[in-house]
Parts: sequence; structure tokens; C-alpha cells
Amino acid sequence: MRRRMQEAALELFLEKGYDGTTAAEIAARAGVTERTFFRHFPDKREVLFDEAELHARLGDAIERAPAELGPLRVVLWAFEATVTLFEENRPLAGPAQSVIAQTPALQERQLTKSAAVTRTVAGALLGRGVDPTVAALTASTGMAIAGHALGAWFEDESVPLADQFRRAFFTVENMPACSRRPTR
Repeated sequence: MRRRMQEAALELFLEKGYDGTTAAEIAARAGVTERTFFRHFPDKREVLFDEAELHARLGDAIERAPAELGPLRVVLWAFEATVTLFEENRPLAGPAQSVIAQTPALQERQLTKSAAVTRTVAGALLGRGVDPTVAALTASTGMAIAGHALGAWFEDESVPLADQFRRAFFTVENMPACSRRPTR
């Protein structure tokens, strides 16, 4: 039912725009009552930001990661564990990104949600005994790397998402200590 409401919302957002669509219209298109809609989503924005399972999977994967992995490798391990979630949601994520890109209020919401996922990652790293500063920096870096990998995957789905994650993480891990622009 949640998926049906998400699909209905995206159809309407793409047809009428985000601001031109009401929760009642989403419910009607999905074949549910408005009350049912609000039992699943506190508002129409949340239809686009359903990341509760992402938080749970990342936290669980970080907890289960092999003890010998360093913090950045733990975050890679965790994002690799979420690949199926992203693959399952790809049909909704592409259109959702289009709607978000056209709506400043949704862009702000996306930043808030991304910050919440970053906090989940940092908290899970802290739970592994990682130094607080290292946990915060690793979580922020990991989110930036994952965002890059997801963007690359949306541009070219011929490269599997797990490979995109690995490529992006390994690129950061192997950056030269000092990169300089050529002088004139």
C-alpha cells in the first residue's frame, strides 16, 4: 500500500507539480482514504523521503562489519549491504529526484534527511568504539562518497551499484596526500 501511494504521488507530482498536488488527491489516485495516507505519511513530502529502512540497514551493517575493518571500510561495507534496497527503489528514486530538483522546499528536506542518515552512520560507528571526531568525519565523507556513487549509477546503470560504491570509496582512499594544480 505504501508503494502504491508513493507511485501515485510521483505520478501526480510529475503531472501537476508538487505544490499543485494535495494529499487527498494522492490518496484517491492510490485507492485509499486520506486517513490511510496520513497513517503512513505525516505529510506529502514524506512520500519522497522514506528512509527508515535505510537507517536500519546501515546501522545493522555497521554493527555486523568485520572488526578488522577501518571506519571508512566499515561505511563501504554498510553501503554495499544496502544495494538491494536502492535497486528495489530505483523506479521511484529517479522520478523523485526530478521532483525534488524542481522544488526548493523539497531540496531543503532532502538535506535534512541526508543529515539524519549521516548521524545514523556516525552513531553506529561510535557504537563500534570509533573516536567521535573520526566517526563524524567518516560518516560525512561516506555520505558524500555514497551520494557520488548513486549519482553515477543513475547516469549509467550498466555499472552495478555495488561497483559504483567500491569505485568511489577506493578513489577517496587512494587520493594522493597532496594534489596540486599545475602552476602557470
